Amino acid sequence: MPGFQSLPPEILLWIYHSLDSIADAYFLAQSCKHAYHVFGRSQDQLKIFESIISNAIRGATPSQSWLEIQFGAGSLWQPKESDLPAALTEKLSREFLLNVGFPSIKLCRAGFESVHLSKYADEGKKLHEFDSDDLYGRRVPENPQPPPTNFSFHFGDMDNYMVMLDNESGLVSLYDPDGWDHAKGYLGRVAFSLDNLAVLLGMVAAVTKDLREPPSDDVTWEEMERRVEILKRPLDILRKKLEEYDDCIHDDSVFWNELFSHLLDDMDIRN
Repeated sequence: MPGFQSLPPEILLWIYHSLDSIADAYFLAQSCKHAYHVFGRSQDQLKIFESIISNAIRGATPSQSWLEIQFGAGSLWQPKESDLPAALTEKLSREFLLNVGFPSIKLCRAGFESVHLSKYADEGKKLHEFDSDDLYGRRVPENPQPPPTNFSFHFGDMDNYMVMLDNESGLVSLYDPDGWDHAKGYLGRVAFSLDNLAVLLGMVAAVTKDLREPPSDDVTWEEMERRVEILKRPLDILRKKLEEYDDCIHDDSVFWNELFSHLLDDMDIRN
């Protein structure tokens, strides 16, 4: 591509830094040897990725307009007051749902989905209220059992785990249904609030939406390693950006470790 081949390195760097798509950066790098050389310099590549990701998530906010830009028009489940269970009393979560809405989506590349929210709405159902003390093994055996007073609500899934909003604190946590009968269901925090989680997922969608679909089952180990090497640096930067927004995203977060392992398409990392 003669146009790029003749540009000074400083101008090419400026072009790279103006992009908001990782895929576009790789496409530009493959357009000519000059662009490939500039992109391949380790001292510049990290800064290029940081700029691209900052551009992609610029203006991230828990607003209906920003979230729909990331997930598409009509992607938010925005219930009416009468649609919400009376047990959901946490003020900030309730106001966010009524005024903005939570994404009812399927992020195939990231392993997260919450399509049950819009399905419930279509069927005229409300969110099911779970007894938090029962879920997490905090109930003391009594006869008769007192009625539940602490509730959790299911807002999404990551693999076989459930993303739960705690009504008492407003925190979002990950729950393993298989751990219910031995008080090992709690798998740590996901986000400090429901609106934070919506924005975090929006940031993931903004940065990864142009990544290709996962490779087929017969992909070679060499190809898998190559993909991990290519994607790990920008995804590490994305994770740091998410941590700056909500510090629930730490190294031992099961939810976020699962999500980023999905993005890397690496089963060994996931396990």
